[in-house]
Amino acid sequence: MQAKAEGRRIPGSSHRLLSRYAEHAFWLGRYVERAENLVRLLAVTEGFAAGDDDDAAWRGVLDTFHDRDAFAEARPKLSGLNVARWYFVDRSNPNSVISALHAARENARALRHITPIEAWKQINMLYGAVDALSARQVTLPKLSQLCETVRLGCLTHQGMVDGAWYRDEAWLFHRLGSELERADQTTRLLDVKYYQLKSAGASEDDGFAPPDIVWWNSLLRSASSYHAFRRRHALTAGPTEAANFLLFDADCPRSVKLSALAAADRLRELEHDYDAAPGDPLSKACEHLLALLEKPGGVKPGKGLHAFLDEVQLGVIGFASALAGRYFGPD
Repeated sequence: MQAKAEGRRIPGSSHRLLSRYAEHAFWLGRYVERAENLVRLLAVTEGFAAGDDDDAAWRGVLDTFHDRDAFAEARPKLSGLNVARWYFVDRSNPNSVISALHAARENARALRHITPIEAWKQINMLYGAVDALSARQVTLPKLSQLCETVRLGCLTHQGMVDGAWYRDEAWLFHRLGSELERADQTTRLLDVKYYQLKSAGASEDDGFAPPDIVWWNSLLRSASSYHAFRRRHALTAGPTEAANFLLFDADCPRSVKLSALAAADRLRELEHDYDAAPGDPLSKACEHLLALLEKPGGVKPGKGLHAFLDEVQLGVIGFASALAGRYFGPD
């Protein structure tokens, strides 16, 4: 991405961080998190399809990112293999893993004087490993291992950031990007089931999702949250408990609520440094997102869950837009 405000200090800043570096740090966090979550989604979809070219399962991924028209223009046939390759190594797809890692690398390059040298080298190596893959090397039997390699590479980056990055404003912006992207992507991971059922012709009422606990267990594993879920819930717990765990459990590392709370904490640290006035659009956007995640009684899987996930995604977009409006300068 290109920074919008060349050489301008953050409004209200007595510090030396420029807006363009703040924006690079924010998007570095977002793109690494996006690549990690995308491979999680591809791996869990491949698992659901169980090696078959299950059109409905893979069409759900396209619908989750609203990419069905773009895919139809790029690929003549809908198949699991074509969707997997389009999302993994196709540079013409801005939502692919290689596109996300390329954007992360470019943002990291702009921050080489700020980030730990190990973090720059690691993201550069991860990008190079995926860039070296040809489309023919991405096959459905190999997809799970390829996704695992990218997932571990992204987690290594996050570990280096938390373990070696000086705790300045740039680190806060990186963490804000990571947390908001994680909240957004967890809602997409939850939403893929809605689109699979819709593609299969299920009726759109609030009770149309079947009690498919096997599917939910696989999804919890894909979010690295299965064991955490089992520590909190009995073996008899069903889809409703699983959905609410990924949305509202404030102790689950990949839950939407913990991501939002962590983003709010980082924002408070940042706003304290920059003497932000209370009640501004950014504070309101943050409070709105947190209020959404205080939903009494939780939600049930089905159309009601889909509508709620849409609402949360808009809340995340509003938070990110308000952050950009305050710190990254005008469009």
